[in-house]
Amino acid sequence: MFRSLFRPIKLWLQSEKDAVPLALILLSSPQLPLTTLRELQAKGFYTYLPGYEALLTNPEKALRGLSDKMRRVLEAAVATQRSGRREALEEKLRDVLAELRTALDLADYNVSNMYMVVTTFVSTIAGMVVSTLALMGPGGAMAAIASALFASLFVMGVGVVAYPIEYSLPTPPAKSYLPLLSIIPLYLLLSFLGAPLPLTLSIALGSIFTSVLQFIYVRRQVKELLDTREMVRVASRAVGNPYRSLKGRFIENPEDLLRPTDNGLVQAIRLALFQVLLHGGYELLEKLEDHYSRIVDFILRLRSKTRVFLIYAVIEAVIVSMMYAILVSVKPLLFGAGAEALATLGITSAGLDELEQNMDLILSSVALALSVATSSFREGKPTLLTIYMPVVAVALYASYMTALAFTPSLFR
Repeated sequence: MFRSLFRPIKLWLQSEKDAVPLALILLSSPQLPLTTLRELQAKGFYTYLPGYEALLTNPEKALRGLSDKMRRVLEAAVATQRSGRREALEEKLRDVLAELRTALDLADYNVSNMYMVVTTFVSTIAGMVVSTLALMGPGGAMAAIASALFASLFVMGVGVVAYPIEYSLPTPPAKSYLPLLSIIPLYLLLSFLGAPLPLTLSIALGSIFTSVLQFIYVRRQVKELLDTREMVRVASRAVGNPYRSLKGRFIENPEDLLRPTDNGLVQAIRLALFQVLLHGGYELLEKLEDHYSRIVDFILRLRSKTRVFLIYAVIEAVIVSMMYAILVSVKPLLFGAGAEALATLGITSAGLDELEQNMDLILSSVALALSVATSSFREGKPTLLTIYMPVVAVALYASYMTALAFTPSLFR
């Protein structure tokens, strides 16, 4: 039941992600577009898309459920196939390629600005609101946890909108998340030992190994993007058959280009190159290099610009944890001799007591929200949150404990 419920969403997302890569393949192949698609599907690629006959006989039905961008790519392919003039394909895909350039420019601008706004609301402003609620009575702690969890879900959606899905890094293998299971025994051990904030500390420690694994995975993915760009560049500038320039350095035989890879964009470029090596049309490689280089330059530029996002996340973590620590530390001062006077104003210690009791869960949820925000806007994938989780959780833990220890001395 659940699988059938999410199948349309999965189909739409997959087709949206594959639209531009498939367009690059069709533009680079010397064959007619649907003939190229049929060959790719015969080799096990893009099998979720409608087949040759379905697209030609009833394209409206065949394209149902696909993203608008993929529909336009396949509609252009059908029109070109029917006319038999491959030259018309680029003209019909002009809008898709123009959107590519626009999307790159907008994403470069939006990602940085939206990240700052989102993280500020996730941490600082939410912390101020929760602090006010805690002074008024119970409910502040639950509001803090709920707002952080809601922010995590909200950021996932905003990140997808701000960061073009076609250029986001692939999700790491599921086995890279297995070390996170160590969080459970760590939490039990730290709780048994009476360590403060055992959940936050266990998340910080238990996610370190996964963070390292996924950091290496991301570095490998970026290197694959660069290696593929260099391969296309060498092929496009080769004199005569580009295979001679690629052999030994990048591949041993053309079938090596068919090896599956996690990155759909890299896979598409390799498939496009395979089509050229197999069917000719070497002059098409220049346009392939131009489009792909533009995408890679955007990804590298964006990653360079967003490198400071982790620093921003740590700063936000320090601010919000110190805010909570100061609030908890001044509780004896606020509700000492003047407790009765404050009670007449409707201010009691019940809210601060609740906040202190649930602080571990609050800081853990803030760590989740900030990690999701950073991975969504830097990597284009919220599933890479574990890269940033240890640093953010440690920042929350250390700054809270430090502020808790030193704040009372400021009021003596």
